[in-house]
Amino acid sequence: MLASIPRPMTTSIELATSDPDAMLYEHRRKLARETRKVVLIQLALLIFGIGAWELLVRFGGVRELLVGQPTRVADHIVSMWKDHSLVRHTWITVAETLVGSVSGFVLGAACGLLLWWSKPLERALDPVMVVLNSLPKIALTPIFLLWFGVGFSMKVALILSTVFLITFLTAAAALATTDKELLQLTAALGGTRWQVFRNVVVPSSLPWLISAAKLNIGFGLTGAVVGEFVAANEGIGYLLLYGAQIYDMSLVWAGILILVVVAMAMYFSVALLERWLLPWRES
Repeated sequence: MLASIPRPMTTSIELATSDPDAMLYEHRRKLARETRKVVLIQLALLIFGIGAWELLVRFGGVRELLVGQPTRVADHIVSMWKDHSLVRHTWITVAETLVGSVSGFVLGAACGLLLWWSKPLERALDPVMVVLNSLPKIALTPIFLLWFGVGFSMKVALILSTVFLITFLTAAAALATTDKELLQLTAALGGTRWQVFRNVVVPSSLPWLISAAKLNIGFGLTGAVVGEFVAANEGIGYLLLYGAQIYDMSLVWAGILILVVVAMAMYFSVALLERWLLPWRES
């Protein structure tokens, strides 16, 4: 009699709670659904905003001279693509940003981490670097103009000076967060000072340095655009300044849109590097 009673069916919730892999699968599905919802909301807001902008300029009495117009922004981008000026201007700014940012990051990270070898030097340099970092970097532009002229090197120097200081301070701050017990344990197990630095100090500082690299994208692009404002006949900064000088706000917005795309591409590149260097952060 008892054997004939049917067993209750196992629900998906019970299966998920009894199987860790199923729980992880359900969690990822939930995250994917939430991500799709967020993306759809973002797209809807973007389309609504652009549509409202276009309608206000066409029928709402808002002057295109002051705010630009989405369709004219698209026309500028298409025309620049056809005459290859879009690639030329973008490449100039990207090259300046990459050379200056990578150089400044490598030098700043190396110098900041090397302070671990000398605590007195760290205490001596820290206030100096903080004061230099608080100085507006645009104030250094006349010096770089005299030293390097108006070409590519001046923009790279301006970017490098900004990125170097930020990365240096970030690396120095990362040293203070290193696990002291792990340092002592590694030394107690016979690790040399170089082995402690290579196997403990540098790996523990990587999350901080990756975060600094993400911040440096904005600072690097800012340095490139400011340098092109001062002296340039190519680049996105020159494009923005030229659009403002001829009162073409649509051209200015086209330049801003190009900058946004470049910044996103650089950010996702750093994010991919982070996933490769720090795979454990994904979990």
